Amino acid sequence: MKLIVGLFFLLATNQVLAECARPAAPQLPDGGSSDLETMVEGQKAVKAYVAETEAYLDCLNEEGAAAAEEETPEEQHARLKLHNQAVDDMDAVAAAFNEEIRAYKAKSQ
Repeated sequence: MKLIVGLFFLLATNQVLAECARPAAPQLPDGGSSDLETMVEGQKAVKAYVAETEAYLDCLNEEGAAAAEEETPEEQHARLKLHNQAVDDMDAVAAAFNEEIRAYKAKSQ
C-alpha cells in the first residue's frame, strides 16, 4: 500500500514539474526605430510574458504546497531560487521595455 501511495505521489510531483514551464522572455522592439504598431505588439508580448510568468510562479507555489513536509530543504531552496530568478527576470523585462518606450517617445517629440 505504501508503495502505491509513494508511486502516486511521485507521479503527481512529476506532473506538477511538467506543468511548471518557465516562459521565455519576449523579443523587445527597438523604441528608437520602431513604429507605433511594433511598440503595441511589443507591449502585448510583454503583458503575455508577465501573465505566463505569474502562472509559472503560481505553479511553483502549488508545487511547494503539494510537497509540504516531504520537501527537503535543498528542494525548497532550489524551488525558491527558481521563483526569485523568475521575478527578477520579469522585472528586468518590464524595465527594459519601459526604456524602449522612453526611446520611442523621445524620437516622436
